[in-house]
Amino acid sequence: MYEQEKRLFQAALFMSPKPLSLKALSRVLGVEQGPVLLKIAEDAMKEFNEANPALEIVRLGERYSMRVKRDIIDKVSHLAVSPELGRAVLRTLALIALRQPVKQSDIVKVIGNKAYEYIKELEARGIVRSEKSGNTKLLTTTKKFEEYFGKTPEELQAMAFGK
Repeated sequence: MYEQEKRLFQAALFMSPKPLSLKALSRVLGVEQGPVLLKIAEDAMKEFNEANPALEIVRLGERYSMRVKRDIIDKVSHLAVSPELGRAVLRTLALIALRQPVKQSDIVKVIGNKAYEYIKELEARGIVRSEKSGNTKLLTTTKKFEEYFGKTPEELQAMAFGK
């Protein structure tokens, strides 16, 4: 039942560069939001995850996303066609994720004055948030960071520092 809708659900997640809300999926599938859409989503997710050893569909709050499974992402992430974030911006983000909460001034000491520009880009993308703290800002990652990279800051810190 709902085979075409489940296929559309999976295809939409495959094509989307970011997690999709139930509202967006409702439009693609032509199904009203509610119990039927949730049933389609859960069934499509279960079927897909059971049949695919490398990819998975995950629910992130009220959104759904398709991603490479965590146990192999490190081995294939370098193959991504066009990273959305430049190398310097990613380096800045890595420092924030590993040291958070971290003072913006500390990041500037490591990266240089261009860090202000990189931080502004990360904030605009919703990956980093800042909070005024004296003459500087305290920087932390957001939930969108976890959605984008498929790892929590704690998991990254454990990988980096062997915790």
